[in-house]
Amino acid sequence: MMADQVSRREFLARSSAMATGLALGGAAGAAALDGGEVRRQTGRGDGMIQLAEGGRTEYVIVVPARPTPQERKAAEDLAEWLGEMTGAEFSIVPDSQPRRPREICLGATNRLAEAGLGGLAESLGDEGYAIEVAGERLFLEGGRLRGPIYAVYALLEEDLGLRWYTPEATLVPRRPNVAFAPRARRSLPALTIRDPFYKAAFDGTWSLRNRTNSPDAPVPEEWGGHVTYALFVHTFNTLVPPEVYFDSNPEYYMLDANGNRSPQQLCTTHPEVIRIATESALRILRERPTARVISVSKNDGGGTCLCDRCRGLDEAEGTNAAALLYMVNRVAEAIEDEFPEVTVSTLAYLETIKPPKTLRPRRNVAIRLCTDNCMWSHPFTPAREIEAFREAMEGWAAICEQIHIWDYCVNFSHYTAPMPNLDAIADNIRYFVANNAKGVMEQGAYQSVGAERDALRSWVLAKLMWDPSRDLRELETDFIRGYFGPAAPPILEYNRLLRQAAKDHAEDLRDPPGGIRYEMDHPFLSDDFLRRADELYDRALRLAGKGVIRARVERDRLPILYVKLCRGPEYVGAGYGALIEEFERIAHEVGLTHIYEGAPDVEAKIAAWREAAGQ
Repeated sequence: MMADQVSRREFLARSSAMATGLALGGAAGAAALDGGEVRRQTGRGDGMIQLAEGGRTEYVIVVPARPTPQERKAAEDLAEWLGEMTGAEFSIVPDSQPRRPREICLGATNRLAEAGLGGLAESLGDEGYAIEVAGERLFLEGGRLRGPIYAVYALLEEDLGLRWYTPEATLVPRRPNVAFAPRARRSLPALTIRDPFYKAAFDGTWSLRNRTNSPDAPVPEEWGGHVTYALFVHTFNTLVPPEVYFDSNPEYYMLDANGNRSPQQLCTTHPEVIRIATESALRILRERPTARVISVSKNDGGGTCLCDRCRGLDEAEGTNAAALLYMVNRVAEAIEDEFPEVTVSTLAYLETIKPPKTLRPRRNVAIRLCTDNCMWSHPFTPAREIEAFREAMEGWAAICEQIHIWDYCVNFSHYTAPMPNLDAIADNIRYFVANNAKGVMEQGAYQSVGAERDALRSWVLAKLMWDPSRDLRELETDFIRGYFGPAAPPILEYNRLLRQAAKDHAEDLRDPPGGIRYEMDHPFLSDDFLRRADELYDRALRLAGKGVIRARVERDRLPILYVKLCRGPEYVGAGYGALIEEFERIAHEVGLTHIYEGAPDVEAKIAAWREAAGQ
């Protein structure tokens, strides 16, 4: 089965069918620019810190005499970005040097005890961070994995106004004079798995700066690593391969309604099946020592064993999840002895979505609850408003300490389609976290960049997954102003237009034909919506001028071009051929390869449009 980053993406596809931007003053929430100084008052602080003056600094960055790789990385990044911002050189020195009055102390330095902060890291877990202030000294500390690096980027982003919107789009307010009042705080992530599953979010450096930890955004182990799966999902065939066992031992596999054994699923109460699955799981974990999650889950496509043992357990517990959980718990018990830090995941999906009456997942078991029974049919409605999902979510939350969510947030038939569902996604994340979710994967356009607002979505989802209390509108505004610079006002208006179209067609969107795969003639994509969107993007292009901002606006406009092209030459009229040329040019510049989940199809789509136009 699928174990590494690439194979996870390949598995999902098979199973379903610029330069840096220095836009000074352009980002809401970034540092205010006033009188040549960057000032940021974010809450309680111990007074102003004069970080740089006239492009010079009296501050040094202090690290332990023997820093960890994470502490070293954090110090180097802090020195780099503070230098980029101020023009000053920030030296990195070991804590064996005499104490100075102005220091940024990073990591487990001997300065912590002097300031009464000894043992600070113990409260920060794997990824939490702390920023403390003592007079003119700053203390940045973090948990054992990425914590020190997160502390650095939290200071840079939240106190000093830097942004890393995309791997190519960075906002650095460059000023030689920087004074600010740092806010003392401690922060731990709401989720241990934070996975905005868009290809736009698969850059490891971007992930590190924005505090995601997706399996598809590789971060070196020496910098804290990232979440890795030993096995992803639908793993029965890997754990007990039918090509090895079915002919000799058909009783290892499900008994179907016709009384026949089928390799579609396992007989999960059979003692030998449990033994073989356990041995396979342990062997795989030994081969992949950095893995932190292994899935013991049913094959895709449904089906359940109807032998007397499995059926009796399922009937007694009122759900087909019972016989599955019986095996998962036993495998998890064996894994815990040798791999206490590994989580065993299984799917609450299709017939296993309902929790059992009395069986309970072990403490090292995570229930991966899929939103297929709500977000596929109701993609614009918060999951908590759909009764069947709400019952499953809250039922599992009552009996399970850790739930991993598989949520769906893109039109899988039209990656490029306008999709006003960010409000629902933000609501979902908050609801999931309130109900014991410890991991969330928001499955979007994972095969290609250039999907609908994928850069904005990736950044916004990253912020919400760390702290679901963040305000969605403020995050959107921050991104749009920082990313689009002078062209931001009409882009902000377009996002309001899209949200309003969803409100105006709320009933149509409650249960849209095709569900999440709605077509491009949906009523919310009205003639008036398309006309007004074109006007806004025309204005944005005029404001953008030439260069990188114009390219970003053109990329953002692709969904509008796409809808009109899908409507056909009879809808667009004489300009249809020119519209094809425009879409093709932008798609190639962006690197758009997929519109439909599956094999690359952009070129075939363009060819079909040309044929429709008689070209």
